Amino acid sequence: MPDRLKVLVADDQPDSLELLRELLTVYNFELRVAPTGLEAIRIGLKWEPDLLITDIAMPDADGRHVAGRLKLSLPALVAIAVSGTPLNTDFASDDDLVFDDYFVKPIDFGRLHAVLTRHGAKTAEGAVAPAPSAAPPASRGG
Repeated sequence: MPDRLKVLVADDQPDSLELLRELLTVYNFELRVAPTGLEAIRIGLKWEPDLLITDIAMPDADGRHVAGRLKLSLPALVAIAVSGTPLNTDFASDDDLVFDDYFVKPIDFGRLHAVLTRHGAKTAEGAVAPAPSAAPPASRGG
């Protein structure tokens, strides 16, 4: 596994995208963000991330399509779904099998930390990153 994980975050909601970007700054990631599913696919195919965090409901290409398309070229990609509505949480649906994990908004930051740590997340100093606080930062505008 590389020293710095390459993480791509895709979400069409600017506040959600910014919140995830801020939360992930504690980790020693190379981080790219995409405001659309099609942009996430474009970035992912060129940049080849190790981990994808994607919203499900995006208008141009939903998160299932993004994760599925990227995993065709990057079979080792870890894909994490984020959604305002629960997925088929037992992963019985073939549509949801493309994801390695999922989160329903609002994101449980302690659980996200555990998932990221399991996949090699480290702080800039090289130590395992501390769990983010349970309360998310205040939303800007809205």
